[in-house]
Formats: sequence, structure tokens, C-alpha cells
Amino acid sequence: MKIVVLLGPPGSGKGTLAASLSEHLRLAVFVIGDALRAAIDAGSKLGLKVKSAVEAGRLVDDETILALAREFLRTHPEGVLLDGFPRTIRQAEGLRSLLSAEDDLHVIYLDASEETVTSRLSSRRVCPGCGEIYNMRFRPPKNDGVCDNCGVTLIRRKDDTEEVIRERYRVYLRETAPLVDYFADGLIRVDGNLSGDKALESVRGELCPA
Repeated sequence: MKIVVLLGPPGSGKGTLAASLSEHLRLAVFVIGDALRAAIDAGSKLGLKVKSAVEAGRLVDDETILALAREFLRTHPEGVLLDGFPRTIRQAEGLRSLLSAEDDLHVIYLDASEETVTSRLSSRRVCPGCGEIYNMRFRPPKNDGVCDNCGVTLIRRKDDTEEVIRERYRVYLRETAPLVDYFADGLIRVDGNLSGDKALESVRGELCPA
């Protein structure tokens, strides 16, 4: 099984890189943020449990995250790309316990500044109809505030306000940044301040077949 882990603060470009790499590597993408938001939108028991933490920019407990990751790995034995997981040392240890000696693990670290991620995320808008994501500064819709695909009015996610973004960055520095040292052997470092195309180019040669 091929496992690719994307590390980096929120807004560092993990989602953009994950989409490109999944196409090149033909791997399913596990996006923990999407999985949690789907549970919240569905009003499930899990969604109600994590709702306040997600909307405040706090981390969800390790047991819940590991349960979601374990199920995703079980249903994708060919390999997966992990976006936003693991986020803590305990989650990283949990991930290792799920892998065998034959599994091929790669870890990519996107390093981006607080100002970069605040600028990116505070300008992000999402279509509640089709899920398309825009950035009002770097990739705006053709018609202001309206989705190009389905004409639905774009919204800002509750965790994309500047106050919450900066809190998420502080949480990242405290809880997730230590994973850079944990995965130091063979870690692939990428400048998360770069555009998505440049970030992809910097890792494609190491991960993607010619």
C-alpha cells in the first residue's frame, strides 16, 4: 500500500496539492476536514460531538480521528493520500500501527507563514451547491459572489474568519508542527507559499512515475 501524508498549516496548499497528486498517483484522498464537516452537516452523533471544536478551530480528539482514518484505509487497500491527518504525535503513532513493513510511506511538509495562510483562507469562498472553491483574491468567480458552475451564491465557511484562522495556526504550531521532527527521516519539504503548480512540480519527480 502506498501512503502519502501531507503536513502543513491550514491554508498551506495541502488540498490543492492533494487533488493534483491523487490524479497522478491514482490514489483516493482522505480529507479529515471534509469528513468531519460531512458528519456535522448530516447531524450525526459524531457530527454533534465535534461541531463546536471544528467551528472554533480546535482539534478533534485523537480517538475520533483515528477511527475515521482506520475505516478509510480499510476500504482503500491500494493506497491513500492523507490530507490533514495525522495532526498530533498520537495520531502519527496510530497511523504507523495501522501500516505493515511492506507499506510505502511518504511524508510531504508544506511550510507556509501565518500571513500567507490568513490571506488565503480569509479570501476563500465555497459554493454550497456543487462544492466548488474560490478565492476572492487569487481565483474569483466570473460574477462577483456567484458560482460559475451552478449560479448559487457563494458562502464563507465559519472557520474562515481571520480570528479563527489565526487560532487554527496557533493550534497547528502547538499540536501539529512537532510532526515535522517525528517524520524527519525522508521528509519532503515544500515551500507552502508557492503556487499550487510550483508545489506540485517540486514533489512530482519523487512520487510520480515518469
